Amino acid sequence: MAKKFGRFLMVTAALGAVAAGVYYCLQNKDTSVDDDFDDDDDFDDFDDDLDEEENPRDTDRNYVDLDLEKAEDFKEGLDAAKAEATDKIVGAAKEVTDKVKEAAEKTEVKVEEFFDDDDSDGSMDAM
Repeated sequence: MAKKFGRFLMVTAALGAVAAGVYYCLQNKDTSVDDDFDDDDDFDDFDDDLDEEENPRDTDRNYVDLDLEKAEDFKEGLDAAKAEATDKIVGAAKEVTDKVKEAAEKTEVKVEEFFDDDDSDGSMDAM
């Protein structure tokens, strides 16, 4: 009996929510459309402002000619600088790698000596 009552209550609540949603949509359908059109009235005709003043499109403009040879020289200079920077970075990385390998070898030798079981004085301290 409790299951049936709970199920009836859930169905009633769901139907009520659907009915309220439909009612809300139908009531606000016209007002939301009218509100959207009110915002569109704020347009300004910018061409009217240009007619009153001198039209900037009518003025003479000075254009700069592009020198393609300078552009190619600049590109070659960039490529050379890029290659030089790459060489420096690779060289520095190789130096660091060599130093790390050297330090690792020294550390390995010291660790082996520390844990070596043979003592030079003949004592049995290490065992």
